[in-house]
Amino acid sequence: MSSEVKNYLLDGSPDATFTVDSHEEVRAMMDVASARNLMGELYVLLDRWKKDSERNKARTKQDEAPMESDVATVLKQDEVENHRAQRDTIMDCDFLERMTHIESYWEDLNQRLENGYNNTHDVISVLHRIKKVLKKVPRSDRAKLEARFSRLHTEAETIMENMIGRMKIRCDKKPSFFHDLATSSQRCS
Repeated sequence: MSSEVKNYLLDGSPDATFTVDSHEEVRAMMDVASARNLMGELYVLLDRWKKDSERNKARTKQDEAPMESDVATVLKQDEVENHRAQRDTIMDCDFLERMTHIESYWEDLNQRLENGYNNTHDVISVLHRIKKVLKKVPRSDRAKLEARFSRLHTEAETIMENMIGRMKIRCDKKPSFFHDLATSSQRCS
């Protein structure tokens, strides 16, 4: 590099030093920065997923609580037996409320499955990108980055396994909508 260019870049500073990094060194620094950025992105994804998971747990507990119509059916059972006309109205309302609840259940389940799929896809994609970049990182930086990657990978696996477990439980736990409808119609006959 010519002395004029060096002087211009250093702005005539007599104490400044000018270091030229090789292409390989610059590439290595960029790979390390890329790996760190991707791990930061993964951390944000996992954090968001954990928060979504906590909200879903709370919503599941709310879904498992007895419906108002269940309580109303028990409280109004004597009335139904005494008033045939009211029975038909209550059954129609109960039926519509239960059908609405069933639709809501499936919409919620489908939304959770879709969110789980999208989150899983995003996390796995970032994990693959990190793994590719780590292969390019110099050995001197790789050990530290691989340790961080390993922790994030373990956390991602744990979150995904927990999510899959909760979805299996939710799918296996069949709501008793139709059983409740059958019993309420038998009771009122």
